[in-house]
Amino acid sequence: MRPIPTISVLLVLLTPLLQSVARPASAAEAAKPWRIAYDHCLKLSNQGDYSGALPECERAYVLNPDPGILAYIAQIHTALLHPVQARDTLNRYLQSDKLAEDDRKTAETQVRYLETLISTLSVTTRVEGAELRIDDQVMEPNVLARGVQLTAGAHRVTLQSKGATFSRFIVLRAGERTQIELPGSGTILLSCSVPQVRFFIDDQEVNADQAARGIPQVAGSHGVTFRAGTTAWPPQQVTVNSDERVAVACALPPSAPARTATNPRGYWVMGVGLALGGAALATGIYNSSEYNRWETANDSLRKDSLTPDLTLAEQVRRAQENNQLMEDIQTRRKVAIGLGIAGGLVTAGGVALLFADSAQPARNGSSSWLRKIAGGLTLNGAMTSGEISWRGAW
Repeated sequence: MRPIPTISVLLVLLTPLLQSVARPASAAEAAKPWRIAYDHCLKLSNQGDYSGALPECERAYVLNPDPGILAYIAQIHTALLHPVQARDTLNRYLQSDKLAEDDRKTAETQVRYLETLISTLSVTTRVEGAELRIDDQVMEPNVLARGVQLTAGAHRVTLQSKGATFSRFIVLRAGERTQIELPGSGTILLSCSVPQVRFFIDDQEVNADQAARGIPQVAGSHGVTFRAGTTAWPPQQVTVNSDERVAVACALPPSAPARTATNPRGYWVMGVGLALGGAALATGIYNSSEYNRWETANDSLRKDSLTPDLTLAEQVRRAQENNQLMEDIQTRRKVAIGLGIAGGLVTAGGVALLFADSAQPARNGSSSWLRKIAGGLTLNGAMTSGEISWRGAW
């Protein structure tokens, strides 16, 4: 993910454009309603209260549509890290025919720069009447289907329908268009060492070969059942998330012939897989704390950019250090994802070894508790997380 440039760099680009805005007011002009609102906007922004300054400047522009006020509104949106609103405001500013050539060129340069910070997200759903939100803001489904422009970075997309909620975090890359579908779909893999077993998902029988490869299912809860002749296993409720693969194995029924699983290879491989998963989790936790440190540094840069004693060179140096921190966070994120994938694959390999060993003919003196453990294992794996559970009767 390309990091959002620090606020100090963005404000430096806007400084020449704003020199024509902060001009002293005459006594008569100072009493005008638009000037009162504009001066209040300047006071709040100088204090770092950009959220409070924004409506004051917008009110001043309604009372006095001076393009210079639009330039200052663009600066406030830039300080709030709203590149879409800042770009749109500067485009309105450029529509004025009263701009000096230097101011016009500066604004055009800033617009091109802001375009590099913006991504487009398109969200579709087959659920009728669903409520869609992006970062807790309700969006019209038709508008989302066409695509909305957002700041590059991490966003949360939420779908609510009939009491069910599906959330998905997505990282948008600058200058790219991303399309997703909610609630999305995952995959359920079914396996059983009992001969002639039949597989059912939501009371619909599925082919054994397809069950082994994986059955695509809409994200949500599904009922899984195994049947062999007159024997039926208790139904299991399996929750699958978008882009997730969930493996479910049957436990042997009490009347099934004894099988063994005494080879320790599967346990060693599973241990390695769990260790990799733990390493991925630890990396993710550490990365979260580093991201909080990056946000704190970014807030500090925003406040320090308004300090006249701080030189531009010092601002740029600190901005570069913060960008390097974000690059380190991105690298560790990739490492965590790789460890998670590797842990899931290795763990699945260990489970497969246990199943293969449990299918061997019974040997004298073998114990059956290992067979029960291997037969009742369930593996839930995703790109960034994993879960192993056991289900079965003793």
